[in-house]
Order: sequence, then C-alpha cells, then structure tokens
Amino acid sequence: MKFSFKESKLLTRVLPVLVWVSAAVAVSVLFLHQSETAQLKGIAFSHEQTINSVETGYLRSIAVSLYQEVKKGDTLAVIKENTVAREEYVDAMLQARRTTAEAELEQLKAELTAAEDRLLIDQFERDSDTTSLERRLAVDLERARLEVLEIRSTLEPDRLTLKDLQVEIEIVNRLVSEQATEEYELQKAQTQYDILKEKVDQTQALLDQAQTNYELAQLRKDELDQKIPVSPLLSDRELAPIRKAILVQEKRIAELIKQRGIIVLTAPFDGIVNTLNYKPGQTVVRGDTIMTIVQPTPDSITAWIPQKNIGQFARNMKVKVVSLNAPRQTFISQISNMSPSLELIPQQLWRNPTVPEWGRSIQVPVQPSFACIHNEIVGITTILQ
Repeated sequence: MKFSFKESKLLTRVLPVLVWVSAAVAVSVLFLHQSETAQLKGIAFSHEQTINSVETGYLRSIAVSLYQEVKKGDTLAVIKENTVAREEYVDAMLQARRTTAEAELEQLKAELTAAEDRLLIDQFERDSDTTSLERRLAVDLERARLEVLEIRSTLEPDRLTLKDLQVEIEIVNRLVSEQATEEYELQKAQTQYDILKEKVDQTQALLDQAQTNYELAQLRKDELDQKIPVSPLLSDRELAPIRKAILVQEKRIAELIKQRGIIVLTAPFDGIVNTLNYKPGQTVVRGDTIMTIVQPTPDSITAWIPQKNIGQFARNMKVKVVSLNAPRQTFISQISNMSPSLELIPQQLWRNPTVPEWGRSIQVPVQPSFACIHNEIVGITTILQ
C-alpha cells in the first residue's frame, strides 16, 4: 500500500513534465516545418502561350475542347476573314462574277470569230502569203488565250471550295477520333471532297493542255514576227480591242480567284488547352485571344521576397523547394534570376486578401522529378551554407 502511494505520487510529478516536453517537441517540429515551408511562398509556372486571331473574321470551327491535350502542329481553330453574313455575300458575289465572266468570255469568242472572218475577207485583197499567215497565227493565239481564261474561270473557284472541304475533313476527322461527332459526317464530307477533287483534276488537265496550246501558238507567232519587217500589222489593229477586253477579263479572273482568307491556327508545342474564350461562329478581331495553351509540367517557380527580407536572398543562392500538399516532396535548386525592382505580389499570396503586398521576384528552376502543376503554390527556404 505504501509502495503504491509513492508510485502514484511519482507519476503525478512526472506526468506534467512529460506533457511539457511533448508539447515543446511538437512546437519545435511545427516551428521548424513552418520555417522551412513558409519562409517564402512561390507559384509554379508552366510555359503558357496565347493563341490570338491574326485577322478580323469569324471562327469557322474550333477543333479542340477545354483541357484537351494537343500535339505540336495540331489544328486548334479555323478563321475565315469575313463575318458569316459577309461570307455569304462573298459567295453570292463569287457566283455572280463567275456567271458574268463566262458570259463576257462567250461574247469575246464571238467577236474574235467575227474579226477572223474580216481578216479572211481582207486576205483576198492582198497577195502576201506572209501577211495571211500572220493573221492566222494572231487569231490562233487569241483563241488559245481565251480558252485558257475560260477554263481558269471554272477551275479556280472550285479550287477554293476544295480547300475549304479539305480543312473541314481534317476537323471532322479529329472530332470522330474523339467521338465528338458521328462517322457519317466524315463520310459525307469525304464524298463531297472526292467528287470535287476528281472534277478539279479533270479541269486541271484541260488547263494544262490549253496552256501548252497557247505557248505553242505564241512561239509560232514570235518566230513569224521576227521575219516580218517592223511595221504596224493589220491583225494588230484589228485585234487590239479584243486583246484589251481579254486583258480586262484576266484581271477579273485574278480578282475572282483571290484567296478568301482561310487561316488555320495550330498548336505551337505539346500542351493542354488551358482556356477557351470563343465558340464556333463567333466574330473575332485581330489580336483577340481565342485560347491559351500551357505545357503539362511547370519549368520554373516564381516567388516574391518582401522588402524587409530582400537582403536574405541573392542570385545563385541555393534554396530548398517544398511542396505544400501530400505527398510531401522537396528538391534543392538555386535562384536563377531576380527582378531589378519591387512588383505587386499575386493576390493568392497576400497574407490579408484585402491588403496588397509588394516584393522582389525571384525565379527557381524546377527539377523534372518534382511533381507539380501549373499555378501550384510551393514553399521556398534558404539553405545555410
């Protein structure tokens, strides 16, 4: 009984000491942990790039979704340089000009035939075989030139449409692979493309032959012109109005086939779509940020030194970086850069959300083995040398 009383008395005296020691150890551990992680707080940043509109127009399509992984060169969006209403107007004008050009070309062909008849009649009034041949070659040359122009007036608009279909197939193909649209949409677009592609190829073959005929006619006329004394040729006077009219038509065809702006925006590097600000069909102005692409892994940490602690840090100083979430990670790095002046610290690092803070920023490279994400907050502490 006496022993028991002494033991109880001893326990009563020792227990407060044990509690005090345990509390001191716990406080010391918390203090050391806090001093290690809270000396500075920084933000892990990945390389991020904005994808901006390079021209004013409308978004014909967006080929990616928010937080989707992309590879360098992948199509992100397609911009047409007109508004939707303007695009419809341009298409209508294109068809109208095409019809007008075809009608005027038919008129020129008729005028060329009439000029040929007049030259043939005049041929009987002259005895020179050379003059007769010169007239014949001049008419052949303009007829070949008209044939080239006529084929181009059909071919070039079809080429523009074919390019549109090609871009559409690429986008639909991606959407099918992501199960965002049905397979039949791709089949439908591919069928339209194949039919028009065959037509374009056939027309291109006709154009190649017509171009060859024109070059041969030009060659024959040039060879004959070298043999004729330098003097105004009768055929030149007779065909001058038609040649001017053909030149006008060539300029109109050049305007007709001018590329309607199709701008394809592609991924500049492997990354993730971090923001997406527009939807297909919306109008964008040159410089508007359509989306941002961010690399999956941060490559640097930026921290801000309060003004009172600036003297504790220097360039090339070794520091320890500590993650603030589980599982706890650390790595040793060094300060690679320091800003030359104070700047506003990001709000998420303010001690009081309503009181702005300023500091001198530093940058610390991230080791590849350190697992973190873009905009994650980490702790930084100096290493005693």
